[in-house]
Amino acid sequence: MKAMILAAGLGTRLRPVTDTLPKILVQVAGIPAIDRLLDHLTRNSIAQVAINTHHLAEQVDRYVEELSLRLPQLTVRLFHEPDLLGTGGALVNIRDFWGEEPLLVWNGDVLADVGTRAMLKAHQASGALATLLVQDRRETSHLLIDEADWVRGVESPQRGGRRVLADPVGDLRPLAFNGISLLSPELLPRIERPAPFDLIDALLAVIADGGHIAAHDHGKGFWGTTGTAAELLELETMLDKKQQQCLEP
Repeated sequence: MKAMILAAGLGTRLRPVTDTLPKILVQVAGIPAIDRLLDHLTRNSIAQVAINTHHLAEQVDRYVEELSLRLPQLTVRLFHEPDLLGTGGALVNIRDFWGEEPLLVWNGDVLADVGTRAMLKAHQASGALATLLVQDRRETSHLLIDEADWVRGVESPQRGGRRVLADPVGDLRPLAFNGISLLSPELLPRIERPAPFDLIDALLAVIADGGHIAAHDHGKGFWGTTGTAAELLELETMLDKKQQQCLEP
């Protein structure tokens, strides 16, 4: 399995830190986010990773070049975007990287303890075009998940309120998207459109067109984001607490 880290964003909500530093290089408890992400991926037996770049891309270029000397077992390909392509357009842009297996897509501002092999097993068993990692968290936007773990719609002020796009199996429950997904190569031709475009919007269109998108519940698993200064501080606090628990006898 290959992976892509979405890292081209401007990081506007984390300014002024991101005025001079790309978000993927922001330190999380003393360790750059990119190091934490790549360490997690390699521990999950992923050896090929794509990263898209835009804002302060030359810093990411230099960092990855140095990183390759420390992690020779890992191959990282950078895909520069002179103009931002959106989370969907970025995936179309790396079509030659995908291969014939599902691609793990990971938002660069997210840290989580998800076991990617278990998620892959569930994805392959479901036959879904995509599987989205979800969690019961307080957010302004939620995906609507039915009792068979299919994504059936969305509940979001930014996306037109509550919209049920396919008939659900049983009741629907609102769960937040954790910014991590598995996408089968068969999905690519169904989401292709002129960039820039958003991946979630494209997936909702696939659902409305009869395509199956699955949800994988992260339960009470660890999840945090570097989205804002407050969220970064909360993430560092959670990491410290998690480390202290591991040290307890």
